Amino acid sequence: MVKVCVVGCLHGELDCVYADIAEAEQQGQFKTDLVLCCGDFQAVRNPSDLTTMSVPSKYYRMGDFWRYYAEESRAPVLTLFVGGNHEASGYLQELPYGGWVAPNIWYMGKFIFNW
Repeated sequence: MVKVCVVGCLHGELDCVYADIAEAEQQGQFKTDLVLCCGDFQAVRNPSDLTTMSVPSKYYRMGDFWRYYAEESRAPVLTLFVGGNHEASGYLQELPYGGWVAPNIWYMGKFIFNW
């Protein structure tokens, strides 16, 4: 059986969700096979990506994703995400049918059509 961790409104805080998953696994609660983020993932690679985010200015921040994109960090579990209303849309528009945004992290695309 595949064990899926479903999260939403990650807002670029990947380190936090992966730390929570690691803690739960250490405590023997469960082993996660897949993370599914249901929007507001915020795949911000660089400061210019911030200019394509539709959020109040006080929420403009890089978050953790850039380290995964630059391969300084690696997602410990396969992570899939769909876009939300607070995304770095400039980057995601480059991948209308989805694709790898970082090692082990897959954007499901504008049309959420994957084969």
